[in-house]
Amino acid sequence: MEQGAILIVGVGGIGCGWSERAHARCSELAELLLIDADESSFSSSQEAHCLHLDAMGDARGTAALPNLAAHRLMEGLGNISPLLTRSELVVFLTALGGGTGSGAAAELAARAREAGSLVLSIVGLPFAEQPLRCAIAERALPAIERNSHLCIRVSLERLAWQARHRDSDWKLGSEWIGELIEGLVTTLAKVGKMNLDLMDLRTVIDRPGNATLIVGTGSTDDPIGVVGMAKNSPLSEIDVEGAKGCLIQVEGGPDMTLSHLNLVTEAFVSSLDEDCQVILGARASDGMVGKLRLVAVVSGL
Repeated sequence: MEQGAILIVGVGGIGCGWSERAHARCSELAELLLIDADESSFSSSQEAHCLHLDAMGDARGTAALPNLAAHRLMEGLGNISPLLTRSELVVFLTALGGGTGSGAAAELAARAREAGSLVLSIVGLPFAEQPLRCAIAERALPAIERNSHLCIRVSLERLAWQARHRDSDWKLGSEWIGELIEGLVTTLAKVGKMNLDLMDLRTVIDRPGNATLIVGTGSTDDPIGVVGMAKNSPLSEIDVEGAKGCLIQVEGGPDMTLSHLNLVTEAFVSSLDEDCQVILGARASDGMVGKLRLVAVVSGL
């Protein structure tokens, strides 16, 4: 892929944090765009394009005011349009329930899709004990799903639960989101033993029904455990059994064998629909010695 073909976009405070950590894993393969009303979201970024939604110059955020965020976005779209235009794949990361993500993400997804990009959105949904945020998120979600080719709902409660087991901060994605994005980007951008591209991805996610993207990482000593981790992803409550379409990428080190590849793919595909269309890719990298990673997009759920 050409430079700029993959764009990772963080919208709002949590979305910016998730995006920065994900981009750090694959910075040579994707560009990064951060959008927020709070300029502190940009303070630690060295490689990002930034859009500050602060038209009045008073450094105030948008709090629980999605309409204000949407208005400020329209005034700044001209600054980021070239990024959207040259991108073939745009991955949006945001959390709903506040002002910026709920107000700006859907419009951004629509603009990227109009420019011809394949649009994937990963959206965090608020904790159940936050009724105001839940109401804002519920109103914002349909437009994001409508403007995305694939929209993955992230349960922040499940993410927080996963973070406790990883001894990490759920606001930073518990590393799981970074692994997911890294796996997707490297799947599409790097040359592998069996290559996958955007046309393969479009073939899978254009099927009717729900779709989701999952990842599992583990040891070459336990390939079935890698599949189990993927199927029990903490990011989504969607059951992948019975899927009608599947793009699957298996990544390992130089020590990955054909047996590892067969074990992982057969164990994963066995739970899908018997007529499921499966597109398979595989690649090896020196940094994965002793490890296996499964990245899969499943659709028709």
